[in-house]
Amino acid sequence: MRCDVRASRRRTASAGAALLLGVLVAGCGTDGGMDGEGGPGRASARSESPRSSGSPEPVASSSSAPPLSGMSWSCDRILDGSASLSDLAVVAEDDIWAYGSRRDESAGATTNEQFLLRRDGDGWREQPLPDVLGTAVSDVRLDAVGSGSGEVWLTATDFTLGETRIARWDGTRWSALGRMPSGRVTALKAFAPDDVWALTQYDNRLQHWDGTSWTTVRPPADGLTALDGSGPDDLWAVGYRRTGGDAARGGPELTQPVAVHGDGRTWTRTETPEYHFPDPVPPEPDAVLDHVVVLAEDDVRAFGTHTFNHGEAADEPADEAIHLRWDGTRWTERPEAPGDCAGRTAVLGDGADGVFLSGNWYLTADGACGKVTRSRLPAGDGVRESSRQSLWPAELARLPGTDEVIGVGHVQVNQSGNPMSKAVVVSLDR
Repeated sequence: MRCDVRASRRRTASAGAALLLGVLVAGCGTDGGMDGEGGPGRASARSESPRSSGSPEPVASSSSAPPLSGMSWSCDRILDGSASLSDLAVVAEDDIWAYGSRRDESAGATTNEQFLLRRDGDGWREQPLPDVLGTAVSDVRLDAVGSGSGEVWLTATDFTLGETRIARWDGTRWSALGRMPSGRVTALKAFAPDDVWALTQYDNRLQHWDGTSWTTVRPPADGLTALDGSGPDDLWAVGYRRTGGDAARGGPELTQPVAVHGDGRTWTRTETPEYHFPDPVPPEPDAVLDHVVVLAEDDVRAFGTHTFNHGEAADEPADEAIHLRWDGTRWTERPEAPGDCAGRTAVLGDGADGVFLSGNWYLTADGACGKVTRSRLPAGDGVRESSRQSLWPAELARLPGTDEVIGVGHVQVNQSGNPMSKAVVVSLDR
């Protein structure tokens, strides 16, 4: 199957399809038998941030799971040169933004050019980052701000000063946000131009933008790592709480999972299961949540790891993947998904009780595990017919008003003497 460029097709929305979730899905391999995210059928012990621009290398898969009938990726856009796309913001079906970088080896030096890719009524076009963001930025992220506002936030870190910078698109032009949150923004959830929540690193704070200024909230948790929400009165942040345990060999867990809920005014810690290694306890054990996805008010998924300081003891136990689900009342441990879906994180609900999982896997409403069909780039623009290819979507989203799933990322092209990364926009054929 070729990854042929084609125009997106509008599809009729199913019930509840207006929900939009943009999240990471790593390792969408193509027909070289590739799998993603740390190994065949398993999530890595400590997954990367949902907004990280880096992707783990694909590895050979031993999976024998059949592809899902009638579900495959097609390319809407293949960018020239060696490039990748790593973030996505959907304002409307015909107003979509993506962020990317391109490797440039001209003039005897290797540089990475950062750019934006936008789809409007006239198709996809590249444009430079706005001047108001500055020239020395990293950790760039895009966020559509609410429904119907037309506003987009472009958040980045000035790597010379370590400060957060935010540019705001009002539907016509980019301008600098007048005031910045304190600390480096690691997660952001925007419901309206005057209702934006940010999670900042190092100071472990939640900060709220009311359209004029930022208000800082100290959450009832020691360290928060991820943030998501279904609406302004239903937000979740997860991470860890310190237990006061002794770091010496054989001591109790130093941390346990924590999840806090926000109703738009206050944040409340909820009870989560605890994790303990049996004797002999390995050194410096801890249990942390590092990923959360809100599929609905009564269906929240949280993921993490129960681990320890490896290499200091004989007969070490295996790390334990943590998968919790909030059902609207309490958190419970989820059983392992079947087959190669075991240990993988949920990344996107399909509006019909099915869930897309990391590594390009999919769990149906009745609990069956399958792989989404994958395709190849056509030969040309440096890509050889004999190359090994693997597709790595960096973020997925559902287009509002439709049941269409769109993603951005790159195809890793491995070939002798001229490996490359080809930036792609993909959409799901059902």
